Order: sequence, then C-alpha cells, then structure tokens
Amino acid sequence: MRILVLGVGNILLTDEAIGVRIVEALEQRYTLPDFVEILDGGTAGMELLGDMANRDHLIIADAIVSKKNAPGTIMVLRDDEVPALFTNKIS
Repeated sequence: MRILVLGVGNILLTDEAIGVRIVEALEQRYTLPDFVEILDGGTAGMELLGDMANRDHLIIADAIVSKKNAPGTIMVLRDDEVPALFTNKIS
C-alpha cells in the first residue's frame, strides 16, 4: 500500500498555509509507517501530478473557499466530490 499525505498552500498568505502547516505538524509529532509519505507541496500545483501518481490513497490538506461553510470548517471530499468543487480553477 502506498499513501501520500500532501499539504498544499502558500505560507505567505496566512490561512492559505494550512495544508503546509498540517504536514509539518504530522512530521514533527508522529512516526508514520514506511508506506505513508508526507509531502509539503507548497504552491507547486500541476508539478505535483507525478508525486500523486500510483498511490493507493491520496490525502490532500488545503484551504478552500466554500459558500456553504463558515471559515475554518473541515471538509472531507471523496472521489467525484472533488472535481465538482473546483469548477473555476485549481491552484
């Protein structure tokens, strides 16, 4: 099994950095099994496609804007729910 936990975001833009801060905290606080890889993707965007390929599971931590939820709400999106949320742009 191969799992990638990917944190994305811009550390210069306060709450936009949440994904990066999450993976930093995971690395500092936990010893994860060898089949789990932690990656700070920063603002790399499409350059991360190779890192995401051939994974059994992909967990992405990122900040998103949602008209349905208050700021700070944790959202879990699975499978077909992901592309439906990103109709305008993917960063």
